[in-house]
Amino acid sequence: MNFTDFRLKVRHFFRRNKRLIIIILIIWAIIFFINMILKNMPRELVPETTYEAHTSIMDSGSSTPESLKQPIEDLIAEYVGYCNEGNYQKAFNMLSADCRKYEFQDKVENFMTHVLSKMPIPKKYSIQSYSNVKYGGKKLYIYEIKYTDDLLATGLTNSTYQFTSENITFYQGDDGLEMNVGNYIYHTDIKSIAENEYLKIDVIDKVVNYSIETYEVKFTNRSNYTVVVSDQQENDEVILRLPNEVRSASQIQNIVLKPQEDITLKFVFPKFVDDGDESQALTFSSIRVMEKYSGVEDVDEATIQSEIDNAISKFSMEVNVTE
Repeated sequence: MNFTDFRLKVRHFFRRNKRLIIIILIIWAIIFFINMILKNMPRELVPETTYEAHTSIMDSGSSTPESLKQPIEDLIAEYVGYCNEGNYQKAFNMLSADCRKYEFQDKVENFMTHVLSKMPIPKKYSIQSYSNVKYGGKKLYIYEIKYTDDLLATGLTNSTYQFTSENITFYQGDDGLEMNVGNYIYHTDIKSIAENEYLKIDVIDKVVNYSIETYEVKFTNRSNYTVVVSDQQENDEVILRLPNEVRSASQIQNIVLKPQEDITLKFVFPKFVDDGDESQALTFSSIRVMEKYSGVEDVDEATIQSEIDNAISKFSMEVNVTE
């Protein structure tokens, strides 16, 4: 076949298939332009995330031991299940004895109030290891539990995404894995005393929650005078001493003891359990032994200052709270 015959056959092919060829060219052009448009569109950057439920977000290198991961997940699932069912007694029984006593005063009614503040209706949940820390001689595994609505049950109409959360702490106890809720961490007896001829201060115990420490303290006036421990007249009258700083009590109380009187009070200090600092001492820096004390309410400043200036004794006392 010579070149002239080949050219004629090509021309005849295009004539017979002209419509098909045009359709193919149009489709190709459309595809080409769509690809060009998509190629030049700005790309939305989607952050890449990995979900590691048992890796602490406070310390990315710290992880719950493999042997505890599944038991912890099982306990949380059982606990949330009981709460969703309204079986508060069974959920309450899952908690450590100390948590039941010091967080909820051994009353399931108090615990129920706590649960309903977090789960007023049945909830779904997710878990995240928050902090692993050694505190009070125990290795603590603190998890954040986030409670969310069951959207399949409640529906999406006229609803907004809301959640509640709390910390649940796990540790190895004498009878296996123990669980605390309500941000409660642990309780310890301090039984530390400081005393002189005028005053005895007995730090009885400490209750540690995730973000606060609460100390129960007994004051005994040994004298026949009025002893003023705090009355808002001095700065830092009651402080918690840490290695590199001090913390003031959340609510400063007037502590005034009549002759031979004793009183027991609780002091709350802001203190995160995983901040790396160990509480060392309670300091009462402005104690005054007063022969005459008119108080501070409805008393002029001159009288207050005069009585302070004429105090029988002024001193500070520090009580060790290290464990």
